[in-house]
Amino acid sequence: CPIGQGGALLHNATLQRIADKHSATTAQVALAWALRHPGVMAIPKAVNLDHLKQNFDADNLRLDEADLAQIDAAYPPPTRKHALQMV
Repeated sequence: CPIGQGGALLHNATLQRIADKHSATTAQVALAWALRHPGVMAIPKAVNLDHLKQNFDADNLRLDEADLAQIDAAYPPPTRKHALQMV
């Protein structure tokens, strides 16, 4: 489900730890990850100026190798075909 609808992504413990480390939100961590992966298309939504600023600030969030490894472990590639979830 989309982030804006309060999906499970917003409450993921791994993303929350990384967000806390960087003084960011879980949505910013997810967006920062997506922005750094070729072939991943991010279409962030912003319903107000604060959301727009948070989305913009996600581009300045620098995830280190440990952060990326934790995210990869929390979200392994699928082993079979299934419908994609909006993030």
